[in-house]
Amino acid sequence: MTQVRLYTPTLWEVQRVGFFITRYAAAGRLCAGVCTLVLLWHSSVFAERCAFPGWHRKYLRHDIASERPELPSSYETPDRRFRLHYTINGPDAVSSVDADGNGIPDYVDTAADLLRYVFSVLVDSMRYAPPPSDAGAGGSEAYDVYFLDLGHLGLYGETVPERLLPQGIPPRFTSFLKLDNNYAASDSFGGRPSYRETGTRALRIAIAHEFYHAIQFGNYGIARSGILLYELASTFIEWRIFPDTRDYEQFLPDLFHKPEQCVFGNSENSALGYRLAIFGQYLYLRWGDGVFYLLWEHIGEGKHPYAALDMALRRVTQSSLGQAWCEFLPWLYYTGNRARAGYFPRATEFPMVRFALTERFAPPTVMSSGHLRPFEFRFFRVFFTGSGQRTPDTLDVALTNPDLDAVLHAQLRATSYTFACGIIPGGEPIAGTPYSVHLQGERELCQRVFWNAGFPLTAVGEPYPQPYVLGQHDKLCLPVPTAVPLEAVAEVDVYTLSLQRAAQFRVAVRADDQRLSCCLGPVHLRSGIYVYRLVVASHELWGKLLVREEP
Repeated sequence: MTQVRLYTPTLWEVQRVGFFITRYAAAGRLCAGVCTLVLLWHSSVFAERCAFPGWHRKYLRHDIASERPELPSSYETPDRRFRLHYTINGPDAVSSVDADGNGIPDYVDTAADLLRYVFSVLVDSMRYAPPPSDAGAGGSEAYDVYFLDLGHLGLYGETVPERLLPQGIPPRFTSFLKLDNNYAASDSFGGRPSYRETGTRALRIAIAHEFYHAIQFGNYGIARSGILLYELASTFIEWRIFPDTRDYEQFLPDLFHKPEQCVFGNSENSALGYRLAIFGQYLYLRWGDGVFYLLWEHIGEGKHPYAALDMALRRVTQSSLGQAWCEFLPWLYYTGNRARAGYFPRATEFPMVRFALTERFAPPTVMSSGHLRPFEFRFFRVFFTGSGQRTPDTLDVALTNPDLDAVLHAQLRATSYTFACGIIPGGEPIAGTPYSVHLQGERELCQRVFWNAGFPLTAVGEPYPQPYVLGQHDKLCLPVPTAVPLEAVAEVDVYTLSLQRAAQFRVAVRADDQRLSCCLGPVHLRSGIYVYRLVVASHELWGKLLVREEP
């Protein structure tokens, strides 16, 4: 697949020429590195929010100077671990509210408490070493944090590498943080809100994310490859430290609905780390904190980050990155309406993965072929039997190509495959059915099979819900004859009592909570009584609807 990299403007150039990228704003935040806007084109555009590629080019030119902001006030925490720099005047001002009268704005006090808490989790509990000292660059030996107006740039924060340390491959750096001065709900960038979570909720995850980057940069170094894992890990750590955050969920629709664009093997696309952060949740929920701790230890030894993750998994799980990735597929499948115990705690709130192919079984087999890039995943669905009285049996299949060597050699080569299901001698049997599956590829591939037996349907005689309340109900369902097959397309006309057409729909017959019906919605009609006409599979039905405004 062709990749096009555009010139990466510096933040100064962005501000000077007004080069603002709307998708970047929608993505929402910047994190580690000397972060400028990067536009990286693949099959679609995901804007980089941490410009590691641009930072590397600066490093190779020996151009890594970082300018610290100049702010008039500072507060150093009693433990002397953090020095917070702020102003109460101008565009970068924090709120001057000081309810406890200690002479420090409450916002700065809150940030100091959060910094100490994040430090206690990462350093005291998880046993990471704190970031190295900056030798008094910010006025003391404490780690420096600067509060600035980042909302107009759509940024949550920034970890800025500053001074190259003399030891270590990959190179290690001292750093300082920039955080937003209020995370206000009114902040916007490119016509969209800058923050999904706001105020203290945004501040706390920005601190977790950025301080984890500071630990990475100072203790383990910034690797020249595999930078996706830096963003994945720091986005994961937001949830690890503050498990009630939902900020990361803004990236899940991309992962579940555009899996062909969210390829884990595309290791140099740091923006994908945000979308794949739930892989970090999966690793933690299965094996605890040890995997990530060992990941950074091996990166600090000079290992490619993906090789480091593979080594960490082999030590902790006696498995491998490829095997762990294959076992991740059911976690992607059991979300939304399919959620079940033992997977993501918030799986019911996650989107459901999009099927790249949906086929009806025609004996003796159904076949599909294509190509999978390293660590790309793809889901298929095959419908088997069904009638108007029963949902079809379905076979859902997940495929992936866990080709670690390709990632380590920076070769995003795709592997061809052929998948077949049905009556296949010598295939892998599907338990409880006469069917089997067979997967063949140029290289070793992985598949997971999910068989879902159909269930009886109940015919309904009247529309529901009745009355349909505008703004309260998200769908309006109409009855269909029991002889009508599932997925048959119905034409629906809605008329006023004077038989003037008010709306027209084209909708498939589906199973709605074991009811056979055609569900519309949400519908946009005025309050009143309507007559509808439904035509499907040579059947014609008439009925009445009652629509009301929300009480």
